[in-house]
Amino acid sequence: MFHKNNVVCAVEFGTSKVCVLIGEVGSRGELSSVIGQGMVHAPGAVIKGEISDMERAEDALSKALEDADRSSGGQLVNCQLLTLLVSGCGIESKQSKGIVTVKNPDGVITEAEKQEANENAKVIPLTGGREIINTSISYYLVDNRRVSNPLRHSGRRLEAFVHVIHAVASRLENFRSAVINAGVENVRMEPVFSPLATGIGICSDAERENGALLIDLGAGATEYLVYFDRGVCASGVVQLGMEHVANDLAIGLKLHIDACRRLLESGTLEKAVKEKKSTLELPGVTGRMRSIPVSSFEVIVDARLREIFEVIRCQLQEKNAPQALGAGGILTGGGADYFRSKELFSDTFDLDCRIGLPVEAGGADLASPRFSAIWGALKVAAFFQQNYVASPEGGFNKVIGKFRRFWERGN
Repeated sequence: MFHKNNVVCAVEFGTSKVCVLIGEVGSRGELSSVIGQGMVHAPGAVIKGEISDMERAEDALSKALEDADRSSGGQLVNCQLLTLLVSGCGIESKQSKGIVTVKNPDGVITEAEKQEANENAKVIPLTGGREIINTSISYYLVDNRRVSNPLRHSGRRLEAFVHVIHAVASRLENFRSAVINAGVENVRMEPVFSPLATGIGICSDAERENGALLIDLGAGATEYLVYFDRGVCASGVVQLGMEHVANDLAIGLKLHIDACRRLLESGTLEKAVKEKKSTLELPGVTGRMRSIPVSSFEVIVDARLREIFEVIRCQLQEKNAPQALGAGGILTGGGADYFRSKELFSDTFDLDCRIGLPVEAGGADLASPRFSAIWGALKVAAFFQQNYVASPEGGFNKVIGKFRRFWERGN
């Protein structure tokens, strides 16, 4: 039976779509099933991860909420917690360090000292109206010795290294306002950086343990995150995506951009390559059909995708991110459907790569890389709801320690 403590919601404002999922939380606090889903195409509402047209974004979300509520049998009214996927918003991340001198006479590190080190690492100078949206433990040092969990270790000095993600508060508020104006009231709202949610949704414990590079190749932006020894050690956003690929095709080949979008999404180019066709016919900017060499499409698409991956590679070098990633790469997002993207990923990073998508989303058809982030966001919502119910007076600050452990274990 549904009640107000076991229904949660996730919202994604994408460049090409606005998506809503409603889920049921099981008795142990896990996400048991997806009970409602709504998706509305909203071109122009969001550009490069930020709301461009507020009215269009609100209208699209309102329709997506209605569709999700209808498919859930009217359970949206029972939702008390919503996770909001965020990208853009001037998001930046950094590794921060918190230091504690172990005061325990026997030198054994306690939970209190661990949490004190965590909290000290969160204290970073923020300027320009920025706010922290998420934090995730990277690793600890006990007397300069790296450990994943310092509890019951002996030492004199404990250092916590925390990955801190922050954004421009005013831009983040635009997303919150859009949700409220779309009709969502009296619901606790928690922002989640998109690749963090994606990692929760599709990455395995072994991938987090052994090290992996996760890339979400979206329409208007591409996000990335690096796991190493169970912790997050680097993340970021590149304001380039598949929409830029479509635009390159439209300009370079004098084609209608809608036809270029359909070409990338439909698998037409892949089919032409496999069938060894020499040309493809697409409508030009005047509407007249034009015959274009298949090789011309391949050259343009490959060049832009290589650029996107190369920008990420350079950013990871600047952030001194680990390169020895035993689990390789995970590519997801709508761009992962393009047949050459996986190969280009592997070539750029010299990593084996798999396509990531939701595989356990019971109750909904989400078996596509396009839904990885919102599926993960719904799992995060289930976790938050469990801990808010357990400690309703605590709010976010009371559950943040558990939330960090949730990022680490991924479920």
